Amino acid sequence: MVLALSSIMNLSSIASCGKALFGFQNRPLVGNLRTLTLLSFSSSQCCSSSCKMFPPSKDLDGLLALTRRTQKPGVRRWELARSLSILATQATATNSKQSLFFADAGIQRATELRTDSAWLASAFSRTDALVVPMIGMKNMVHSGKAVYISPSSLPGIGHGDAIFLGLSEDKSPIFVVNVEKLSSTDEVKQALDKGAEWVDVKKYGPSLSAYEAGLLAYARGMVEWHSRHKHCGRCGSKMEMNEAGHSLKCTDSESCGRLSYPRMDPAVIMLVTCGNYILLGRQARWDLGRYSLLAGFVEIGETFEMAVARETKEEAGVNVESDSVRYESSQPWPFPSSLMVGFHCAAVKNKCEPYNGLEAHGDAIPVGYERVPEVDEVNSLPRPAVDVHELEDAKWIHRTFLNAVLLGEPLPHGQVFNVPGNYAIANRLMQSWVKAENARDVQWVGSEVPTVDIDEGTFKYVLINIEDDQGHQKLLVRGRKALPYHSDIFEETRKLLKKLGLNLQVSQLGGGRIDHNPDQRTLRVYSSSQAFGQADHTVTSALLRQAYALHTFTISWDP
Repeated sequence: MVLALSSIMNLSSIASCGKALFGFQNRPLVGNLRTLTLLSFSSSQCCSSSCKMFPPSKDLDGLLALTRRTQKPGVRRWELARSLSILATQATATNSKQSLFFADAGIQRATELRTDSAWLASAFSRTDALVVPMIGMKNMVHSGKAVYISPSSLPGIGHGDAIFLGLSEDKSPIFVVNVEKLSSTDEVKQALDKGAEWVDVKKYGPSLSAYEAGLLAYARGMVEWHSRHKHCGRCGSKMEMNEAGHSLKCTDSESCGRLSYPRMDPAVIMLVTCGNYILLGRQARWDLGRYSLLAGFVEIGETFEMAVARETKEEAGVNVESDSVRYESSQPWPFPSSLMVGFHCAAVKNKCEPYNGLEAHGDAIPVGYERVPEVDEVNSLPRPAVDVHELEDAKWIHRTFLNAVLLGEPLPHGQVFNVPGNYAIANRLMQSWVKAENARDVQWVGSEVPTVDIDEGTFKYVLINIEDDQGHQKLLVRGRKALPYHSDIFEETRKLLKKLGLNLQVSQLGGGRIDHNPDQRTLRVYSSSQAFGQADHTVTSALLRQAYALHTFTISWDP
């Protein structure tokens, strides 16, 4: 069954079918108008039997399985669009309440009560008092929720042994106690018998609500601080709890009596950009394909801005424009005691002459643009030089590639690439940048046409220009292993654009060949077209870089 929805269709129909398209009901659709060449749903997921967009039909069943299959060689999203073309609005919903994940998210710290011993004693004996139990640095959870126990279940424990965290929204006092050395904790045993487990909240946190993730992280941070400061840093005497656990006092009151307070270790995390590219790095111990923003601790005597510049240079060998560093947001990371402070900055670009698309480069056909920003951006990227003691790799990633990763879209030819989830400030900074830059883009009918669509192996390719009647233009790279002639590739692309109802002028700008090895992550662009002439391989390579972030590229002008 072929579903073809006009790009100018009534969007209220899409909104009324939010459950079928996006898995939710009664939630506003947000985001830019996008072409969904693959859309997974089945008729059973639709909002109602009276849905005007997708009435119940057995023909819709099975699309879910079809579109979720792992991509195989020669099978592409754009190619599948020949039989399934759906134009709709894609929603990208985010939970604004989790914008500061691992923050306390609503708990009232009630600092004025920390020195009120009488109130603390009374609060610890209240029936509505809650204790966050811990063993070492692990919290207890059950089915995605935090487990609390009552103070009365802790034999021999009084308010002087518990750390007061604050008050819940309903004013219930909340404490944390390390129960590891307690001989009998009936409520803990009962919870474990019912399926509760001890977990590392750093890893498990995203499965919790923002409130409970923040509360458990707060509790862990306080317990870990206590475990690291059992003795005075000045005289070595034992420390005792003070201010409901929010300070520690040296027991040698005569000659020392030093007070210690929890300290945060500030670390900067940098979103380093260069035009439409963002600098991401990875550590060798991370999972395959995991990349994130650069980050590092602030040193003594440094400003945040100085730390941003130093860490970027140290880790990736990239200089940043000193006047470009600006604060974005922060996130507590109490593992054990960090505060991640997020910044956006611009890299110092390589100096290069603008690439003139009106001139012929060798025997290549000029692309016809006075400026070719895709090439200029690649030429201006400073080459990363990673500190192997800090990073395994650092890459410049194009915004469109990162946008696909953040949206969870399949990457061409099974590329493995992922970033931290939306619980992390790194993700938030990337989301914010991509959203802001996308909003600046001029939206026209060609915006949603994929820039690159190629096969693997050795095949012919054509460089194509599309243009609407308003003068908006876009360059495309199309390569087909199954089609023997460059003219066949060009004609196939032209017919597909027409079939999708896109009123565009389509012209060829020469051709060549591509050797593409996804396993070795290499792309070689070379040769020419007997029918069309030689394409500008420099332009082609710049376009390919947008879609194949981890590949190595080579260009040859020889046949």
